[in-house]
Amino acid sequence: MITMKSLQMLLAAAAVSLLTSAAAAQTFTVSGAFEYEDKGWSYNGWTGTDNMKPIRRADVHVINDATQAVLASGSTGQDGSFSLDVNSAGVLDIVVRVDCDTLQATGFQRIRVTTEGNAEYQSLSPVSAGHDTNLDLDIGTVSVLKITSGSNEASPFNLHDMAVHAWEYIMGTDIGEGMAPQTIRLYWPGGSGSYASGNDAHIATDDGYDDPVILHEIGHVVQNMYSDSDSPGGSHVFGDSNQDPKLSMGEGFGTAFGSAVMDQQMNRQAIYMDANGSSQSGGVQLRARIETTVPYSGDAYGAADELAVAATLFDLIDSAASPDQSTGSDDDDIGTGTTIGGLNRHKAWWDVFTGPVASASNLTLNHAWDGWFSEHGINGMQAELTDLFDNRRVRFYADADEPNNAQAAATSVGVNNSWRNNLTLYYSASNPPAPGTGDKDWYEFDAVIGSRIDVSTRYPNGVGDADTQCDTTLDLYTPGGGFVASDLGSGTGRNAFIDGYTITETGPWATRVRSGSSTRRYGRYDLRLSWEFKNELPEVTAGPSATPSTIDDSSTSVLSVTATDPNAGQVLSYSWTPLGGGTIVGSGASVSFDPPSVAVSTDFDVELMLSDDLGAEIGPLVVTITVTPGAPLCGTSASAVAGGSGKPGQAGTPVLGFNNLPVVPSTDFSLELSNALPLAPAFLIVGFSFLDAPFDQGNMYPSPDFILALNADGAGNLSVALPMSADPAFCGLGIWWQFMIPNDPGAGGPKQTSQSNYVMSLAGG
Repeated sequence: MITMKSLQMLLAAAAVSLLTSAAAAQTFTVSGAFEYEDKGWSYNGWTGTDNMKPIRRADVHVINDATQAVLASGSTGQDGSFSLDVNSAGVLDIVVRVDCDTLQATGFQRIRVTTEGNAEYQSLSPVSAGHDTNLDLDIGTVSVLKITSGSNEASPFNLHDMAVHAWEYIMGTDIGEGMAPQTIRLYWPGGSGSYASGNDAHIATDDGYDDPVILHEIGHVVQNMYSDSDSPGGSHVFGDSNQDPKLSMGEGFGTAFGSAVMDQQMNRQAIYMDANGSSQSGGVQLRARIETTVPYSGDAYGAADELAVAATLFDLIDSAASPDQSTGSDDDDIGTGTTIGGLNRHKAWWDVFTGPVASASNLTLNHAWDGWFSEHGINGMQAELTDLFDNRRVRFYADADEPNNAQAAATSVGVNNSWRNNLTLYYSASNPPAPGTGDKDWYEFDAVIGSRIDVSTRYPNGVGDADTQCDTTLDLYTPGGGFVASDLGSGTGRNAFIDGYTITETGPWATRVRSGSSTRRYGRYDLRLSWEFKNELPEVTAGPSATPSTIDDSSTSVLSVTATDPNAGQVLSYSWTPLGGGTIVGSGASVSFDPPSVAVSTDFDVELMLSDDLGAEIGPLVVTITVTPGAPLCGTSASAVAGGSGKPGQAGTPVLGFNNLPVVPSTDFSLELSNALPLAPAFLIVGFSFLDAPFDQGNMYPSPDFILALNADGAGNLSVALPMSADPAFCGLGIWWQFMIPNDPGAGGPKQTSQSNYVMSLAGG
């Protein structure tokens, strides 16, 4: 029976018990370490030796195993250890859980490793049963062993460790980047191929231990988060220098970033190695040494080759101390101790990567080069960077022919079927010389009409694999600058070929080489010009000459030339042209020159043009003939005189005059009528005696021995040529000339005849 007194005593005892229990709650420490089973690898694949590595920066939770209540949370250190203070009392069953998560790693990037179904990987320590909370608990080192997906081995904590290495590099003293707001997520097992999307990396089922592959995909995540990628994705391989440069930049950066992490954070040689996930030794599927590009060292060249891109970008941050096969030396001059504008090499590249590269469109390795100088200017170590890029034949610099950016500045080349090597599409007049966009290389060559020419580009030194990103376009221009032909892509691969263009005029032609792609702005190429058919100019072996070279004006001279055409089967044409008078008689290689009459010794030039069937022409070639006055044919002088007066008509009084004298012989004596009725019939009265008789209220001066019906032109003018042959019968011949225009409405007399004055000519000479 419970009495009031006994109830009071019971409550008092309970209170004492509660006070005693509350006082027993205290802080104790749970410590230990976590490690994961790693799979040893080298350039030759799996080594067959597994080892344990600390699980670093991973979330750790102390849990009441009975209630699953979390008693304390924290993060592992660099050695995988942890030490957490727990506030509790009594006896507990305690378990410690480690998560593939960095949420508890204060000041560090959030990273998670999950399944494709978003279940986060974790591991538990053995249960520490019946632990007295008055005592600290050391659970020792808990080893997390590998797991499998099918036959493929992996450890999610290896994926976790690779991501931790990556962000320790990014956030460490080399670069000093802050935390990104995004959570980095790695998924495994991810199917048959590893890939990245945004801030997620999906790791293939057989890549869970392939550190270089994991870091490569993390590199894509880094590029997506901090910079830019315009990679179209898709299939890609090492040793293909003919890839899309945007794809090669994306893949090359991923490999270069992973190499930087291995070099700086893991003290490992920069190697890309992808092995199958089930083998215990060997099992290599793909491998390469990034510093030397072995086994692709003879093929990894140019900005469109992803391995060449990776090697070039890695050279920006490696040093002689890098743990490669040549530790103590480096193949470039940007290394330990190098500062670029006061920045270490890692930070210098990171600023380019997150600055100009991040804002580039259609990102390729070109932008890494341009961005370096955009960011660092004259502090960019131009010579050293040029050599560094040139290690992989990434030649972003002007060739020896620059500047040849216009037809007027074209480089003179021969058409000789020989390749002109080591040419580049790159030119900048800036200091430093970047960017080099828009270069157009002009080359000039002499060509003869009728020739047929081939113009072609090829990959450097004719390699089968491109070794360059260059995508050439060829243009063809006439001597006057007229555009006549163009080609993009008719050659081998991405090369251009203008096939058998027929030359339409003789002179200095030009071909222009330019980029045919906005994403392939720079690069190397070779150029060749060759004849399908070369038409040659005619060749003169003798002459032209005049025989005799001095004649009097009554004689002729024989003009001759000896010429051949180097092209068999062609017939030459000869065009002789007297420049100062005289006539050419005949045609071909030998003609006669008939001089005009001269009063004093005179030199006459005759031009000769020689051409072949296709229009190839030489000349003018000039031959000179000296012509002296000949002995007079008549012994008397020629004369002409105007006399009498005319009778007016509607247009006024017609006037008859003359040009030159009736010299025997001559071709230039003429009668000149003016002021006649326009378009009216005009009759030339020719008489051998002087009549001077009245006619229709005027005068007819010549005896009308001949009458010639002619017509005045629309201006009332009329010219009558009166050549004189070398006939002595003309000597002393006197002739009177007069024009009559009948039916002139303005003339008087019954016949309404307007009349000119007369001209009397006396032939002589």
